[in-house]
Amino acid sequence: MAVAGASRIVRWYAYAGCLTVVPFVGYGFRLPWYGTAVVLGGALAAWALMMTLIRPTAVRLPLPGVWAAAGLLAVYGTASLMLQGTISPGALAAGGYGWALAVAALSYQRRYSAAVRSAAAATMSRSSGGATISASGPRASSWV
Repeated sequence: MAVAGASRIVRWYAYAGCLTVVPFVGYGFRLPWYGTAVVLGGALAAWALMMTLIRPTAVRLPLPGVWAAAGLLAVYGTASLMLQGTISPGALAAGGYGWALAVAALSYQRRYSAAVRSAAAATMSRSSGGATISASGPRASSWV
């Protein structure tokens, strides 16, 4: 069972969410070498997670962890931006990536559910020997 790729609008949200991390990475270059390495590693991990959610895949991703990260980042970033009154790189990165991650996770969840339903329907039709089952019941012409 393979999960299809995301729609064009979801991919654009994901790309924009990954781009919001760029100011934070730029800020990371002002840190010592180990701080820069941590920031770059985090940005690459964020990019990899987002691309895994929007590309066609054959593996099941653990969505509770993704939903928790998306919620925490979106709330932290949005609240920080609203309360500070200025745009800080960390709040922009967290808020933008959190909201984009939530959109990508919702898209993945819907695409995974559709793939499960279609696989179950294919299994059901194979196990019934080709006979189709109607949800509406017998046809009226068979009662005549």
